[in-house]
Amino acid sequence: MASLTSTGYVLLPQNEWFAQERQLYLDIDARWNLDPSTPDGLKMAHDAEIFYSLDETLQRAYNSKDPNKAKGLDLDIVCSLTGTTRSNGSRSSVMLIMTGTPMTVVPRGNRFESSVTGSRWETDQAITIDSTGVASVNATCTIVGPTPADQDTITRIIDVIGGLATVNNPSPAVAGTDAQRDEQLRVTRAAAVGRPGNNQLDSMIGELFAVSGVRRVKVYENDTGSGSVSPDNPHGLPPHSIAPIIDGGTNEDVAMAIYLKKNPGVLLFQAGQPFGVDVQSPRFPSNSKIIRASRPSYVDAIVTLEVKDDGTLPADVDQQIKDAVMEFAAGDLIPADVGFKISGFDIGEAVPYSTMFTPVNQVIGKFGNSYVTSLQLNGASANLPIAYNQMSRWSAANITVTIV
Repeated sequence: MASLTSTGYVLLPQNEWFAQERQLYLDIDARWNLDPSTPDGLKMAHDAEIFYSLDETLQRAYNSKDPNKAKGLDLDIVCSLTGTTRSNGSRSSVMLIMTGTPMTVVPRGNRFESSVTGSRWETDQAITIDSTGVASVNATCTIVGPTPADQDTITRIIDVIGGLATVNNPSPAVAGTDAQRDEQLRVTRAAAVGRPGNNQLDSMIGELFAVSGVRRVKVYENDTGSGSVSPDNPHGLPPHSIAPIIDGGTNEDVAMAIYLKKNPGVLLFQAGQPFGVDVQSPRFPSNSKIIRASRPSYVDAIVTLEVKDDGTLPADVDQQIKDAVMEFAAGDLIPADVGFKISGFDIGEAVPYSTMFTPVNQVIGKFGNSYVTSLQLNGASANLPIAYNQMSRWSAANITVTIV
């Protein structure tokens, strides 16, 4: 029979089930005819299949209580015990620049559209055009998932407002994410398992990951009394400070998550692109606090590559390579059970030059003997450095593929 060991529930192979039952028959009568063509032989084969199937059912039941082995709904239930929920995906976000009559108010949720893809984007907050006739505001796509928007493509005003003249996105959008796969959920659970606690960085990280739309989180800390760079303060943060850097989510929701977990007396340092929100306590309305945090400074990843065609590559191979690179950057290219780059590139994570051959070879490897003759990241055959407060940003428009 199957056994429960220190390493988990161990299945008994189907052929061993068959051998055990066969021996039981022979113990009764050593001359019993158990040829597979006989009724008794067929019954043994059927029994072995049934017993093995029952074993697998018991194994799934056992694994359903293990966060490292549970799948689907079972994993959702296990994660809920520590306050972690599966993300159903996040929406892409982009910075919009608007021009118009000074003091014109653009309300939260005002919609704009890409002139290329037709995707629609809503402003995250109300904004007032300043005295120079310009305003900037973050906007979020109305569709969940990695919706692209190259620079200078969101130019249509859907909800017309008197005094609002033009809109544009000078930078490409930061791609959203699809619903979490089991392996990605396990990574989030490991990061968010400390959410129920207080007075620790893990609890703040867990609270931030629970915010709708949040894609990446880093919380840096300097618990020393010096702002000098040292092994205990590698990024030179001010004394006794923390620096939360968050990609995704609205400013208000992110600020509330920080407020709920921030320790009294700790300085909030804005290490990236700063924002501040005046947060009111949900329990004691008379208490309020300006929460200062930051978004990562985005570094556009520019990929230029040349592929030698041996005559087997299809006509659309350049587009296939672009799609593969974008999927790789998002963590969706490699099967999750392989455990390689399943979450994409994080805040503060450099882009290794050698790994960029992976999505290209994944495409051309399906055809003949074509190969990459040159590949550059931001103009160099070297790793793309990313500072602790930065994050790589990927756009198909920044991927150039030449087939020779």
